[in-house]
Amino acid sequence: MARQAWSHIVDTAPQQAEYASALFSKFCRHVDAMGGQVPLLDLGPSTPGNVMYWVRAGHPVGALDITVHETVDEIRLDYEDCAFGGVLGWTALSHLEPSPARQLMREIGRVLRSDGWLFAVFDGDGRTPPMAHRYRIIDADNLGFEPIDGRGAPRPVLTREVETLFQPFRETRIMVMRHGSREALGRRP
Repeated sequence: MARQAWSHIVDTAPQQAEYASALFSKFCRHVDAMGGQVPLLDLGPSTPGNVMYWVRAGHPVGALDITVHETVDEIRLDYEDCAFGGVLGWTALSHLEPSPARQLMREIGRVLRSDGWLFAVFDGDGRTPPMAHRYRIIDADNLGFEPIDGRGAPRPVLTREVETLFQPFRETRIMVMRHGSREALGRRP
């Protein structure tokens, strides 16, 4: 019976919606608390509106949509060490196989400043292949998402893999959203 109820929830998950995001809100508060023009890195898939949200707030933004690049044997972010106060990973990590995802996390750790923050989203329940989504910033407390076409489908990522990916970070939080996706927030030591 419980299995039927779960499959009903998954089958009726919305393809697009707006929702309150506690972890994105915390990310925004942490970036604001750093003061000044904290550089941010957006790894996509993103929108011009997401980048402009931060630019209007006075933050320089580097944007590199990992999901449109060919996966190579070694991932290297072409930025200096400790260049960013925050990284918006969106769903980039779930578009990579486990080994490249771990490489990307090492690179994120390299380009993040000490006490910098990483926000990421892992679509779906981790057991079945999720639909590819693009998240958009509505405001500091709310996000929206919509399906995107023409991209490789993200892979299912179990919560324990998310925990492993975020292991090098402190104050890691993972939350399951009402639509079934997981959000993760971590601070670089």
